[in-house]
Amino acid sequence: MIRILTLLALILLLGVHEPVMAQSGDLSSGEIEELVEKASEKFDRGEEEESLELFLKVLEADSENYDALWNTSIIYARMGFRLDNESEMEEHFKIAKDYAEKAKEYYSDKGRSYYAYAVAVGRMTELMGTRDRIRAAHDIEENIRKAAELEPDYAPIWHLFGVWHSDVANVSRTERTAARLVSGGLPDGSNEKAEKYLKKAIEMDEKSILFRMDLARHFIEIGENEKAGKELEKILEMEARTKDDPEKIEEAKELLDNLN
Repeated sequence: MIRILTLLALILLLGVHEPVMAQSGDLSSGEIEELVEKASEKFDRGEEEESLELFLKVLEADSENYDALWNTSIIYARMGFRLDNESEMEEHFKIAKDYAEKAKEYYSDKGRSYYAYAVAVGRMTELMGTRDRIRAAHDIEENIRKAAELEPDYAPIWHLFGVWHSDVANVSRTERTAARLVSGGLPDGSNEKAEKYLKKAIEMDEKSILFRMDLARHFIEIGENEKAGKELEKILEMEARTKDDPEKIEEAKELLDNLN
């Protein structure tokens, strides 16, 4: 199913150099809104494949639909991250970036266009060499800042910004050395801002296991094991909401055991 949907997305995206005008297709505006709502509900329940299928159907009828564009980008980025094959991962991440770029093109005034782009590029760094990863860090930062400026009340933006600060502030010595050879050098990452932004995301969505897990990982990274332990204990008291949450709860148990 994922492979079929990937091919469909490529057909929709590749070879298009001029902005694609919205098409009414066989769906009315009301039917499109209903599909978007159903797709969003499925996404919130963790039914990503079913959600993606609906969002792609929306884009067949309305190629410039904002919600379908940025959500489709996020879903492809998430699906790609779970794959083991690097070529398939890269294919998914490129599609995610393509959809995010279209969202930015059509909706430059919407925060989630930039958020989706930052997520896609962030996922692509998993497959990059050190120098390309450093260059990408600047691109990610620019887009997260723009997203936060346009939509400061959207918790995932602050979560991503917190993770970005944690990653940049704690890069390896090898990466710091390589950064001296890259134009622009290494961006300014801050452990203080990492904690601040991750906590801000949690305050905005206290039921997110992902947000709290990444805060715990950050504390472990900087040697604050007591703080990490408290976050991990809270995770063990939480209920799973997404398909990835059970795995994160198990990871929390393992990390907590390792800390004790």
